[in-house]
Amino acid sequence: MSASGPTLSSEYASATPLQIRIDTHARHSEHPDDPASMVLDLLELTGAEELADIGCGDARFLAQLANGGHRGRLVGVDTSPAMVAAAAAIAGVDTRLADAEHLPFADGEFDLTTARHMLYHVPHPEAALREFQRITRPGGRVIVTVNHPGTCARTRELVTRHARPFGLAPVEEMANSVTSSTLPDMMDAVFGNAHVHRFDNALIFSSAPPLLRFAEALFSFCGVDTDTPHRAEIRAAVAADIDTWFAANPGQVWRDPKGYISVVATVE
Repeated sequence: MSASGPTLSSEYASATPLQIRIDTHARHSEHPDDPASMVLDLLELTGAEELADIGCGDARFLAQLANGGHRGRLVGVDTSPAMVAAAAAIAGVDTRLADAEHLPFADGEFDLTTARHMLYHVPHPEAALREFQRITRPGGRVIVTVNHPGTCARTRELVTRHARPFGLAPVEEMANSVTSSTLPDMMDAVFGNAHVHRFDNALIFSSAPPLLRFAEALFSFCGVDTDTPHRAEIRAAVAADIDTWFAANPGQVWRDPKGYISVVATVE
């Protein structure tokens, strides 16, 4: 492990932790939760738009568009070579390896720009928002999705509590202060308009194995790198706590509140 702990590069060197988190939210949400479909509803697509998805991850969102017959140009951008490779494997999707603060596109190149669950990883989020504005044509729209503050805090604290005795703590690089509380004002300052759509939910687990799987997928965000010498010990302690909780609370579910907002702005 590096002296500074996990990094975004190490976290997204493999798509596996991200896939676990996405699958967990799909399977264990208290209410149906499909953030990609929520964004699609807000986009009100005709099928002909040129769209850039910044921080595309494993490109499930773009795949949904491509497989649904979208005719316009679809471009996925990410800083992770592994994620760009996953996106490049999807027919009909163009890809770029780039960061959100320096996008390799011309002014007004896209009708729509989306940035889903990524702005809190950007060192200078205001600069990224200005780039989203720059590459989107006048009259086009930018949609940014970020989590509520404290999303899944119960599970994160469980991991952090067992990492702390080994001198491990969440790394600042992994997340900035952009949340549903701060994003609307930021977008209004850049675009002059910001329309907020809020979604509240929770993860619920009725047994230990899926909760442990999700907790381990949060390790990097809690300061536990893939090669830290104490990773196995921390995992065992987290697993023991989870088993103890379910044994002490038969028939109950582990509930961890979460939620997000999608903010829509029109480029003037």
